[in-house]
Amino acid sequence: MLFNRKKITSIFILLISFSLVIQAEEGNEKDQKIYSLSTSFSLLMTSGNTQELTLGFDTEQNLKIKKNELKSKASIIYSQSEGIRESEIYYGHLEYRRSLSSKAYLLGFGRFERNEMSGFEYRLALTLGAGYFWIKSEKFELSSELTLGWSGEKNIEKIKSTELQLSFASCLVSTQVKINISSNSELTYQDIFFFNLENTKDYRLFSLASLSVSISRYIALKISHQLKYSHYPVPGFKSTDQYLLSSLVLNF
Repeated sequence: MLFNRKKITSIFILLISFSLVIQAEEGNEKDQKIYSLSTSFSLLMTSGNTQELTLGFDTEQNLKIKKNELKSKASIIYSQSEGIRESEIYYGHLEYRRSLSSKAYLLGFGRFERNEMSGFEYRLALTLGAGYFWIKSEKFELSSELTLGWSGEKNIEKIKSTELQLSFASCLVSTQVKINISSNSELTYQDIFFFNLENTKDYRLFSLASLSVSISRYIALKISHQLKYSHYPVPGFKSTDQYLLSSLVLNF
């Protein structure tokens, strides 16, 4: 599937224009919200002697009512070089949290990921667990989560293997750090360790680091780095993927 460059540029401009209209309409609302939305866009296009296209889209929504919190996230990364697809990644995540105290909470989530260039048509996960804020202040947050659940996968094997499991029990251990550097800048880091409880060789690491700087109440600039490592990758594929994105973020 090849993307039409003119259409992508038009959509990108329309999305920004629409978001700025919403910003003007919401200018008189109160700061305190039970619902928040953050959407980021990144785009790189070249033409002439070199034809490159990289497109990134990420959106997060958060609905909080008393002790209940519902979070959703979706992202797309697509790139092509000289008309040839280099990467195409889809990710979706839906999470529910129930606060037990100011620091402890229960959670459950489901997630979906598709990345054929890394060897899998899809990866699904359903998990339940708990989280805890070790430190929680306006300037600094440190939290951890532990979940257990089920994972299902459909892989694209370049080399046949009888050891790959397509449905298994799994465990996730994650840590997240959030630092408010100043009133308009924030640094976040998250790492997630994934363990296949039925195959000790199959463990993975996902890390995400980002720095965002607000240039207005609704607009920010963000640079982020993602690393995905699989100790037991799909046969025929590499174990590590990395992505570096610079994005325009719209917050509501």
